[in-house]
Amino acid sequence: MTSTRPELKFSDLSEERGFYKRYITLPEKPSTTLRIVDKGDYYTVIGNDAIFVAENVYHTLSVLKDCHLDSVTSKQFQEALKYVTISPQVVSTLLKTCLLDLGYKIEIYDKLWKLQKSASPGNVEQVNDLMNIAIDSSIVIASLKLQVNSKEGNSVLGVAFIDTSNYKIGMLDIVDNEVYSNLESFLIQLGVRECIVQDLTNNENTSREFKKIIGVIDRCGSVVTLVKNSEFSEKDVEMDLTKLINNELSLSLPKKYSNLAMGACNALLGYLELLNEQDQLGKFELIEHSLQEFMKLDASAIKALNLFPQGPVQPFGPTPTASFGTASGGKIASLFQLLNNCKTNAGIRLLNEWLKQPLTDLARIEQRHDLVDYLIDQLELRQMLQTDTLPMIPDLRRLTKKLNKNGNLEDVLKIFQFSQKIPEVAQLLESFLEDDNSNSKVKSLIKMVWLDPLTSHLDPLSKFQEMVETTVDLEAFETNNQFMIKVEFNEELAKIREQLDSLREQINAIHLNAADDLGFDPDKKLKLENHHLHGWCMRLTRNDAKELRKHRNYLELSTVKAGIFFSTKELKEIAQETIKLQKDYDRLQSALVKEIVGITVTYTPVLEKLSQVLAHLDVLCSFAHVSSYAPIPYVRPKMHPFDSTRRTHLVGSRHPVLEMQDDLTFISNDVDLVDGEGDFLIITGPNMGGKSTYIRQVGVISLMAQIGCFVPCEEAEIAIVDAILCRVGAGDSQLKGVSTFMVEMLETASILKNATKNSLIIVDELGRGTSTYDGFGLAWAIAEHIASKIGCFALFATHFHELTSLSDKFSNVKNMHVVAYIEKGTDQLESDDITLLYKVEPGISDQSFGIHVAEVVQFPDKIVKMAKRKASELEDLKKGNEDLKKAKLTVREINDGNKHLKTLLKDWVKKVKEEGLDDPSKLSEEACQEKIQELLRSLAEEAKVSEDKYLKFISEVLL
Repeated sequence: MTSTRPELKFSDLSEERGFYKRYITLPEKPSTTLRIVDKGDYYTVIGNDAIFVAENVYHTLSVLKDCHLDSVTSKQFQEALKYVTISPQVVSTLLKTCLLDLGYKIEIYDKLWKLQKSASPGNVEQVNDLMNIAIDSSIVIASLKLQVNSKEGNSVLGVAFIDTSNYKIGMLDIVDNEVYSNLESFLIQLGVRECIVQDLTNNENTSREFKKIIGVIDRCGSVVTLVKNSEFSEKDVEMDLTKLINNELSLSLPKKYSNLAMGACNALLGYLELLNEQDQLGKFELIEHSLQEFMKLDASAIKALNLFPQGPVQPFGPTPTASFGTASGGKIASLFQLLNNCKTNAGIRLLNEWLKQPLTDLARIEQRHDLVDYLIDQLELRQMLQTDTLPMIPDLRRLTKKLNKNGNLEDVLKIFQFSQKIPEVAQLLESFLEDDNSNSKVKSLIKMVWLDPLTSHLDPLSKFQEMVETTVDLEAFETNNQFMIKVEFNEELAKIREQLDSLREQINAIHLNAADDLGFDPDKKLKLENHHLHGWCMRLTRNDAKELRKHRNYLELSTVKAGIFFSTKELKEIAQETIKLQKDYDRLQSALVKEIVGITVTYTPVLEKLSQVLAHLDVLCSFAHVSSYAPIPYVRPKMHPFDSTRRTHLVGSRHPVLEMQDDLTFISNDVDLVDGEGDFLIITGPNMGGKSTYIRQVGVISLMAQIGCFVPCEEAEIAIVDAILCRVGAGDSQLKGVSTFMVEMLETASILKNATKNSLIIVDELGRGTSTYDGFGLAWAIAEHIASKIGCFALFATHFHELTSLSDKFSNVKNMHVVAYIEKGTDQLESDDITLLYKVEPGISDQSFGIHVAEVVQFPDKIVKMAKRKASELEDLKKGNEDLKKAKLTVREINDGNKHLKTLLKDWVKKVKEEGLDDPSKLSEEACQEKIQELLRSLAEEAKVSEDKYLKFISEVLL
């Protein structure tokens, strides 16, 4: 890799001196901003940015080179400054990694350190051509304007968002609680990559809310960009939107949207500078977004349910043969990867969107289920679509965007090929509908969703095809892959072409005459070439050039390693005329191409609608494929709406991602959640026994059902949920000063504020981030609140076995446990054998088996025995503490009793010494036991006559 990278070169010393001096005077930048210099054929990165590129792109520091800073006075830079050069191909990868994966910002400068382009995670338009990649999700950027309502205890957020990849603008107001759970749902649903926020750092009245908002945005993986408060004025925003949307909105906008939302929109338009781009005007569509239309997902749920790839996946189980085995050894580590059998880029993006926006409307969910059911039955249709048709569909979003900027005939012909595929898809669907005996409801649905939208656009597409066939030389494209305008399409073009052909015939004749004159074979020795400087000329090798000098009518043009270029007076004149005519031809063809591209751009709305229909078809084909080819085929779930008797009943449910791992046999489990009867499940059991997988798979299956996919069960009834809210795992953010326990409390607070009776809550090991007593107290209080006040479906995995007594208090709480078989050792410290069965059954598990798990992973025997001994001591201490609690003694009574007991013991020791029995070795075992019994009797006598409750308690325990 390093051998092909160019050096950082300068034409002279003054250029080098100026380059480094300007670099040193640049203002400081955040570490998350990368500065790149465009040197023409390659790119350069300097300083700390060079080290970042070396480590993250080349994965070695050996690519770093020293800057020559002899002319720069700063000793600091002379010692430390490094650079690395990057090819255009590597820049594409670097930009994707920085912008889309790491959330960095990019600045691209010219040789004089003047800013040419800039980009951020939510605004990649200026570098889109450099990235040259298909992005698997939309690029959405949002803007927030805050208004705190102290009287009612809530806040109102004016929100604007722009999908720059799809030319969509939206605005709404979000009324939110103190933990901003609705904002979190909004950010997750739209996959917002960057948030423009008012800079309220120094505003004392709103600083607390400002910090909360920043925390929520950060938790959702979005980048925060602070903008001056003055940019959030709603003034003149209606006029700007009217230009972008190409519609008369000035009268309706202020009535439809609040000043908060309009102010947020103004800041966003200014940040993106959309009005400065003429090709952006009139392209955008104003859309609506409702939080209630889709299931709410919090940031924790995205991670807990493994919806998207998150780097190395942590193991879920002990061995690859266990039912809840590891995901680290297989290729599929997320639900997105599992379901993504899409054949088009538009389909991949739509799947990404659906995973973040599960439906809550029963009719729409069942519509998708009907279509998936049909595609599963029609195997031949699905295979033809996935093998022959869909893979040939280009990325229309990228094509149309390219056409708008600098499109060419190649892009036009790609769209032409796409237009030819649409009738094929329509005919394919129609032929299967005619031959199929499916019920009329399904046929009507297919016509409405796929067939009619495709056929309704055939007419405008036929006009587009006619235009291309009339103007473009399709024969040249099909035979030689050349992109040319038809000569006969334009009279002037045809005239120039005729002249060029005539001159080419003369050039060929001169070439043949020269071959006869010089005695060389015109095909092998005497070459005819179109030189980039001389135009048409001839070439001989250096060895053959001596023959050329015998003839004075030949003119030598230049000598290179490959030979000598030469011409004749006549050929030189013809070559010059050819160059001039070719320029005229190219100029005229370029004008015609520009006109054709402009006409093609007008078909963008039609192309986008067709792309959406095919993306929909692609995703549902993918669902059908995955459902059919799973290790055990998925089944169609029966869905229950919000207003019905709520029940989720899963027979033989499996985790769809984990069951795909190699060499793994997944053990299925049943799930039964019934409103008011068993909607709160407490799951106990050994570590690594499968509690976490069990509760997560319920969330994954519910989400799969609500995006329209079939589910990994033998039978499934699923109640639609309006939210999946998770608190799992233990993570901290040390760089931001947020502890594990604080993260846990923030996520739990968001759950309690956001959950409704129709939600699904998943909690795994709540309360582990603090002391045992505090953790148990919080876990009990939270569980009781969910079970008694919220009343939604909840799965609560815990090692606090005392929580299981909640089922005695509330009839809707049911206890489940993961089964494990223990074969006891012969004594207390001998190892027990544990067998994890991975079956979840009703009942309680009264141990955690933590030490047994340590044995499974082969902890040293010495440590295991020490752990067992300490655990035994703590159990005895715990039992004693429980007895004390049952005696209902106050702290003062215990302390006074201890003093009384200490005095009695001292008196007894003194008495024994007076009797000369202070040496136990002089006493027999029977005598020692008699003395101990004497002490106990004296304690009992004292307890009878004394009012000391603690002493009475001790005597009862001992006797």
